[in-house]
Amino acid sequence: MSYIYSRQDRRVSDEIVMEAAGINKAFPGVKALTDVDISIRKGEVVALLGENGAGKSTLIKILSGVYQPDSGTMKLEGREVHFDVPLQAKEAGIGVIHQELNYVASVSVAENIFMGNIPTRHGIVDYKTMYEESRKIMAKVGLELDPKICIGTCSVAQKQLIEIAKVISNDIKVLIMDEPTSSLNDIETKNLFQFIHKAASEGISIFYISHKLDELFEVADRVVVIRDGCVTAQIDMKEATRQLLISRMVGRDLTAMYPKEGAPIGETILEVQDLSTDWLKGISFHARRGEIFGIYGLMGSGHQEIGSALFGKDIIHHGKILVNGKPAKIKRPMDAIRAGIAYVPAERKTEGLVLNQSVAVNTVAAYYSKTHPLFVNRKRDSQIAKKWIESLSTKTPSENTIVESLSGGNQQKVVLSKWLELKPDVLILNEPTRGIDVGAKAEIYKILDRLVNEGKCVIIITSEMPELLAMSDRIMVMFEGQVSGFLDGKDATQESVVQYAIGG
Repeated sequence: MSYIYSRQDRRVSDEIVMEAAGINKAFPGVKALTDVDISIRKGEVVALLGENGAGKSTLIKILSGVYQPDSGTMKLEGREVHFDVPLQAKEAGIGVIHQELNYVASVSVAENIFMGNIPTRHGIVDYKTMYEESRKIMAKVGLELDPKICIGTCSVAQKQLIEIAKVISNDIKVLIMDEPTSSLNDIETKNLFQFIHKAASEGISIFYISHKLDELFEVADRVVVIRDGCVTAQIDMKEATRQLLISRMVGRDLTAMYPKEGAPIGETILEVQDLSTDWLKGISFHARRGEIFGIYGLMGSGHQEIGSALFGKDIIHHGKILVNGKPAKIKRPMDAIRAGIAYVPAERKTEGLVLNQSVAVNTVAAYYSKTHPLFVNRKRDSQIAKKWIESLSTKTPSENTIVESLSGGNQQKVVLSKWLELKPDVLILNEPTRGIDVGAKAEIYKILDRLVNEGKCVIIITSEMPELLAMSDRIMVMFEGQVSGFLDGKDATQESVVQYAIGG
């Protein structure tokens, strides 16, 4: 992108592109939306803000045809519309970038971008055109990637950018973006903001959903706050403050966003020596009891692959891993579990949970994998689940509730419960607060602080700079598969971290 776009390039029209009035939606036992009114003008960026479970996802699913409202009306460019299926919304010019990635892992990047609209020539797939157009589309979001490679080999951040590229390749009037930066680092996020400013300046209307409040001040013209299924405020960003947005969103003040008290640092519990995989090139580091060890890097740096390597998901070509001074031969996840290592993946819904099973079943899943008891003990499973629900303050009707129905923050607590039941010495979390609202983030941070005070070693692999700087005792930065540098948490700044991240 040769031209730097900003909010000043945008001229929001008075023309209302899309509006919804009196929207109501209920599910069995839950009133999801109550008399919601919302509108968006041509070239406007409207942020939707609210805690997990506030009703944001239900609203965007109604706007995009996934759900139908129980009552209320919708208009697009002044004409009343009703979407029975998402395809109708797509054909009307509404594009959606979902928080949960939507891709076919076994085919190429280009085929994912053009899924359902593969270019042909004389009845045969026109691969040359498909690859050329894929490169042009990905360039719009600052992504340089070979469109021929299998998308299953891409990182989470790359998949998210590909999903964005895929959606904007269509002729859209309204773009709905649900947590689009949840797996992006600072540089990738800036590239995305450039796209948003450019798209809005060209007349595309954007609904933007994010729990990262700083992003809203960067991209939004107006914020609509939703709490308990109701619109509680509509605020012009020129009048907004961080504290005002938080109080309107959660109904209370969060005085300690990063409640880190610190813990006594003990002996080295994890030591990695000259570790090499397909992604990593001879990395070495150590982490100690009572320490939160932060890992950061730009896309493709290898930082996301450290957790999966230590947990036995990637093949280790060379190097040693020592836990409590003893060599750990880790070739598969069960080896890591037995060595005292637990891993919370970035994609909790696809890698960390069985969504159609209960909180109890998910909580004891790792326990059963490790112990292999002859019989299932439902009474004990229920007791274990209740213990962790209480300990982590998980908001769920009961331990028998299907985990898919929980908010993102509470799902993350269930994943934590699963591993904490095994009493690991080392807990590795990849993007620990991805897609979680500010209230739930503060609760997760309290849990991590509590764990290090109990003598655990916590490793966080994160793309979120404020989280990295606020929670880490030490920071390791990666560049092109290698360790670029180490920083003490007290001395680290955003500038020093980025300097290492771009190669020193």
